Amino acid sequence: MNILVPAFSLYGEEPTSISREYLHIEEISTRSAARNWQIDTHTHEGMLQLLFVFSGTARVQLDSDEQEYESAIAVIIPPGVIHAFKFESQTRGYVLTLDASGLAAESEDGTQMFSILKGKAGVMVLENEGNCSAARILALLEQIAAEFNNPGPASIRLQVWQVRALLLLLVRVQLQTEKNTDEKTVGLTVRFRELVETHYAEHWTVERYAAELNLTESRLNRLSQKNFGKSAFGFIQERLLLEARRKLIYTSTSISQLAYELGFSDPGYFCRFFKKQAGMAPGLFRSSSLR
Repeated sequence: MNILVPAFSLYGEEPTSISREYLHIEEISTRSAARNWQIDTHTHEGMLQLLFVFSGTARVQLDSDEQEYESAIAVIIPPGVIHAFKFESQTRGYVLTLDASGLAAESEDGTQMFSILKGKAGVMVLENEGNCSAARILALLEQIAAEFNNPGPASIRLQVWQVRALLLLLVRVQLQTEKNTDEKTVGLTVRFRELVETHYAEHWTVERYAAELNLTESRLNRLSQKNFGKSAFGFIQERLLLEARRKLIYTSTSISQLAYELGFSDPGYFCRFFKKQAGMAPGLFRSSSLR
């Protein structure tokens, strides 16, 4: 069964033609308070919508993803994305709607610096401090709303500058978030390598490594694949094989004793493991390495 998702200009209003300098701003309560603080699923064609929550909570649906967030957040809704909201009563914030091809497309120097806000729907967490703080963004939104509701001479031009300043702050937030994510990924990669180095002979499962890193197994596998070119299990096995090779080449320890040192309860199991990974039996590997 096909479900028709309504497309609005603004929620509850029929689509209209928009100019490159089109913008609209209103408080969240303007439309949601009369609808029991709920906005049902819909889309906007040709418009970028930015929703800001500064107090209260919001359950946010973006396409098939639905989560509840506490303030302060900014929700980025590119054109055509199905979205819906359920707000806590008396939630405070703003909804800013822009034409996607004009104000939200290019900066004044012609660069596409705002395009990262349109690539994918998402939620940004706004910090309490810093040069992109929630308070700074709120103050700018209040200025945009004041000019929108009480326009004066050159009002459109002023609103354009204000909106561009806001978009620049959001670009900063997004770039900083990406940087922090990259740094976190690097830290997790280093920690995973250290854990493997410490526990490979204890034959920890991938599940246990993931638990130590507070990750799901699938997330750990993606991390390992990205940084080591193999699954987490493959990386662990590789480290175990490396140590087995070292002991076979540089020590005279018997293969049975070596198997126990590497955490194998059965030398036969170790021999099968080594042959599968190295392509030859451990005894043959040792003899060929000593020639």
